[in-house]
Amino acid sequence: MKTPAPLLPEFAAEAAAERRLRRMRMVPLLLLIFMAVLFITALSLPYAWTPWLKAFAEAAMVGALADWFAVTALFRHPLGIPIPHTAIVPHRKDDIGKNLASFVAQHFLTREVLTTHWRKLQPGHRLASWLQLPDTRKELARYTLNMFNWGMQAVGEAPVQAFLKRLFSESVTAERLGLWAGRGLRTLIEQDRHQPVLTVLLEFLAGALSRQQHMIRQRIKQGSPWWMPGFVDDTIAKQMLARVETLLLMMATNERHSLRRAFNIQLYRLARELEHGKHHQDLLQWWEGMSSQPVLQDYLVAIWNRLGLEVAQQAAADDSAWQHEIQDWLVHLADALAEDEALLARLDQWFSDAMVEIISAHRDEVSQLISDTVAAWDAQETSHRIELQIGPDLQYIRINGTLVGGLIGLILHAVAVFLF
Repeated sequence: MKTPAPLLPEFAAEAAAERRLRRMRMVPLLLLIFMAVLFITALSLPYAWTPWLKAFAEAAMVGALADWFAVTALFRHPLGIPIPHTAIVPHRKDDIGKNLASFVAQHFLTREVLTTHWRKLQPGHRLASWLQLPDTRKELARYTLNMFNWGMQAVGEAPVQAFLKRLFSESVTAERLGLWAGRGLRTLIEQDRHQPVLTVLLEFLAGALSRQQHMIRQRIKQGSPWWMPGFVDDTIAKQMLARVETLLLMMATNERHSLRRAFNIQLYRLARELEHGKHHQDLLQWWEGMSSQPVLQDYLVAIWNRLGLEVAQQAAADDSAWQHEIQDWLVHLADALAEDEALLARLDQWFSDAMVEIISAHRDEVSQLISDTVAAWDAQETSHRIELQIGPDLQYIRINGTLVGGLIGLILHAVAVFLF
């Protein structure tokens, strides 16, 4: 016998929900039939307690039928009769969607609710814990390489390159280039971020000068007149190099040195001139001259192609060296995060604030999405799906209505016996 093909998960879940709904519908129906049998039986029994049984069964049937009508009227017309205010879900589907969207926006997407929720999640701590898992690091490294490879291949295509060149040539004008350069320089100067770079540069120049002293002295000897004694050349060169090296070290160790202050003034002046319209054409001409050199272009293309080939090879390999490098870096990152509780707290706050800001800013769009999605659904299909979800629980209303109705019938019969 041929085994039937398994259902997809969503269809299997729907089929299971329909079976559960059918089973639950049978319980109140059987209870109603049982009450009808009791009622018919009570009509033919001559005992003293027969009126009590009749009152219980009669009221139970009324309660069962009333609650059957109420539950059925939510999703369809009872017995197919178009009674007013029945089939509520299909007829008011759009209103239900709007009310649901408004309810979600007003009670779930508020800043207070979102802030409390995201703070409890502790996204920074979760990120640190997630990065400590070896499988996570391996998958993240593979995904990073694949995305990098995809990006390089996309940029390497001729249409993309032509578009980027056109976009760059249209966006990078002389004024913009000068403005960007001027603003960048001014920001570095005002925040004193250029000072560490200048210090490193001065230290490098002093070290390079010290290492190349012998060669410089030889060049000075070779260029001096024939009649100048060699020891004089050597003495002059040594003193000159020593003074230059001392000056560089003094400038490197003293940020208040007069030459450094003069350099700062000239650099700030250059930044203002670039930002306010001077030297734009010179800067653009220099840029165009550099970027239009065939040798430089060929060199950059060769580097790009070689890098693209290397990335493709590393991404295709199951266990490449670059993947290990990325995983090692992720290990250091995870360890550093785990040891820095203050940084984790800051990450929790940053993530929470960012998500709250994003969701709050688009709360109306989320609400509109819910409303539009419900409005696009088929009315009968929507009613059926809602009934599958809440229909089994609604059957308890019918069961309770039957039993409670019977009890009320007994109470009313007892009151009637007591009074009359």
